[in-house]
Amino acid sequence: MSSITSEPRLEPQSIPWTKSTRWMYIAPSLLVVWIVSMFDKINMGIVMANGSFLHEMNLVGKPALLGELTTGLALAYGIFAPVWGGIQHRIGPRRVALYALALWAIGSVWSGLATSYGSLLASRVLLGAAEAALYPLTLALVARWFPMQERARATAFWWIGTMIGPALAGFLVTGLILWGGWRFQFYMIGGIALIPLAMFYWLVRDDPRQHRRVSSQEVALIEAGAIERQSGVLSRHLSADLGQLFRNYRFWFLVVALVGNNIFWWGWSVWLPTYLHTVRHFTFALSGFLSGAIFAAAVVTILVMGRISDRMFRRAGPAALGWLVGAGLLMAAALVPSPTLSVILMALALCSQQVGISMGESLMHSIVRAQDMAVSQGVRSLIMSVVGALAPAIVGVLIGASGNFVGAFVLFAVAILVSSGFTGLLAAQGY
Repeated sequence: MSSITSEPRLEPQSIPWTKSTRWMYIAPSLLVVWIVSMFDKINMGIVMANGSFLHEMNLVGKPALLGELTTGLALAYGIFAPVWGGIQHRIGPRRVALYALALWAIGSVWSGLATSYGSLLASRVLLGAAEAALYPLTLALVARWFPMQERARATAFWWIGTMIGPALAGFLVTGLILWGGWRFQFYMIGGIALIPLAMFYWLVRDDPRQHRRVSSQEVALIEAGAIERQSGVLSRHLSADLGQLFRNYRFWFLVVALVGNNIFWWGWSVWLPTYLHTVRHFTFALSGFLSGAIFAAAVVTILVMGRISDRMFRRAGPAALGWLVGAGLLMAAALVPSPTLSVILMALALCSQQVGISMGESLMHSIVRAQDMAVSQGVRSLIMSVVGALAPAIVGVLIGASGNFVGAFVLFAVAILVSSGFTGLLAAQGY
């Protein structure tokens, strides 16, 4: 394969960040919406370790049914992503965000009102359908608002929300349950969804030219940094339309890598508190707090890698290495006898895995044009979420059959090894 030349440098620092609308308004709004979205995903994993919830909903000793609560959410997440992508293509990412946030606030409150397993499962499906809008609207806004030479940092900025959210949820959700019960925390998490809704209403517009605070200098900088204006690998392999994009094997290599990561993510995030509580024998409260601390450890890693990636303009190599190291650390965490050492290894594994996924998300901007982002990300979200949705249920079955978590850790490690392999192939082409 031929080597690919480096991309030309654009200097986005010519506008101070304090006068940059994209960094003062758009990036923080994306960060907050992802933090809040993580509350809605992680809280079920913590609730599942709560004895009152298990007894009240008649779920004691039923790990497969517990896994299906998150599988239902994730399946809806995948199925509705292309729907939101098509809607967004017509009405824009801002309005999609407003509608979706209103729906997921309703879904969270419904979870607190549920009196049966079926009702609880239906509320999680609604929540997943609402949150399915996230990937299409996020990547579309990043593509519209940030020049290519800033997109790894912009991606890292919103992606740390996927770590800050679980870190805060470990403390927030556990504290709310201990204070007011498991139903109370669902009501509070639903109310918190109104915060990003207000931010998108007041601070976000679909395009830089629509925002009254954007200067002509910032518009020129953003437009000069569009992917279509770059050279090297970006112009050589950029697809001219959606049909050509879907025939581009590089897009599908990246989708497969993200699917592998999603299998790890859904299974890990849902079952981690239960693992810490039942296998490593930490108390319920400490299990929730430790799971939060493990996620918090990855935040600095993501920010540092975002800056490094924008400087070297190579993202596939670090992604492959991060996933590879993460797989090894995961298996070590499962096998060591010491609970304390296991927690340390899990934190290091998550840091490594986050190098992989944060670089993987940034890679999408080197393959897909801004105008194709919403629809293409709806399709990729459909595939990765439907496959990833099976992970919590599969883990539940594995636990029920074997009585331990070793099989679950093997599943997680193999999944991100696949991610490492496919991004390694893209690294060989200069991405």
